[in-house]
Amino acid sequence: MNESDYHRYIDAFNARDYAAMERFFADDVALENAGFLVRGKTAFREFYRFFHQYCRETVRLLGFYAGDGAFVANVVIRFEGLEDLTPEILARHGFSGMTPIVRGTVVELEFLILYALNADGLIRHIKGAVWVPAPH
Repeated sequence: MNESDYHRYIDAFNARDYAAMERFFADDVALENAGFLVRGKTAFREFYRFFHQYCRETVRLLGFYAGDGAFVANVVIRFEGLEDLTPEILARHGFSGMTPIVRGTVVELEFLILYALNADGLIRHIKGAVWVPAPH
């Protein structure tokens, strides 16, 4: 995957076009985040279908860093609360490590996301690190 491919990937993500996103994934793609693991295209789609009922995410690329068998994307993700996503709802769905978000809340966070690729150049594993904004 190159930077142009990644721009198409985040365009699909921002448009909630999961079918277009999945063209970049290996069948057994894994998303590891906030103490949980989602494995496979179906589980990935189900996770985001759930999460995006409560929160709109918009990704903006700051930098793309290619490597051998992987790449890192430095992104800012804007989270907009559409409905109250409570700790109870998150726990009930197995995502208690995630941060609750209240309707109307807008937060922008910077991430470094590692994308490991398989031999066919498809994404097989996604894992991110986030910076919590420092108080001003």
